[in-house]
Amino acid sequence: MIGIIGGTGFYNVDLFGESKKMNIHTEYGDVDMLKGSYQGKDIVFLPRHGFKHDRLAYEITHQANIDAFRQLGVKRILTTVAAGGISERCKAGDFVLLDQFVNWHTTHYTFGNMSLDMTEPYCSELRGLFIQEAKKLGYPLHETGNYFSFDGPRYETAAEIRAFKMLGADVVGMTNAPEATLAREAGICYSAVVIVTNKAAGLSSDEPDLKAHGNMVKKNSEKLQKLICAVAAAIPERRHCRCQEWYGRAAAARSK
Repeated sequence: MIGIIGGTGFYNVDLFGESKKMNIHTEYGDVDMLKGSYQGKDIVFLPRHGFKHDRLAYEITHQANIDAFRQLGVKRILTTVAAGGISERCKAGDFVLLDQFVNWHTTHYTFGNMSLDMTEPYCSELRGLFIQEAKKLGYPLHETGNYFSFDGPRYETAAEIRAFKMLGADVVGMTNAPEATLAREAGICYSAVVIVTNKAAGLSSDEPDLKAHGNMVKKNSEKLQKLICAVAAAIPERRHCRCQEWYGRAAAARSK
């Protein structure tokens, strides 16, 4: 079973065809999801901010979301992320495949006491499939990206963005570091593609705006859906990455 998480402006996957709504109970809270299929693959879809975007980034219960996927037996999660562009190469409307993040959160997101290897925070196999399928579809894709994950709910100051840029940030958002970390703790392969919605604070005359973020995603939603579904269809039955190894090593160390 494959999990898909949709970010701001990405609240449904029309390519599923017929799907049913589910409510999964976890110790961290209940989670509403859609279950469907695509080319013979069972798919579970979760809109990160809710089906009506009724949760801001800081209100998302990431533990509940990832635990719901774990309960359902999901082994891979593909995600879309709306983020502000920081580096010059990341322009509005661009797709950026993340390979690193910097966690700027003050809250600890964890399922427990587990020392994880996060040298490569995103699954190499899933990243390879994103690159492969984007090329097949003819979609331009930045094949690497460093995501600065920020608490919110406020947007960043211009000074913070300048500091992030000096530290090598490509994009900035509020959700991805917690998700990627919890997925690794749950032993689930995880990969994320960003759509750049605008330039980050202080880098243009445009002010950060949630509606503008959503509109940029909606404008590109068909491309995002096709890319995500193409990657889902290409996922092999067996995993050929180190995610399981890193999870298993951490779990073994914790049990001692």
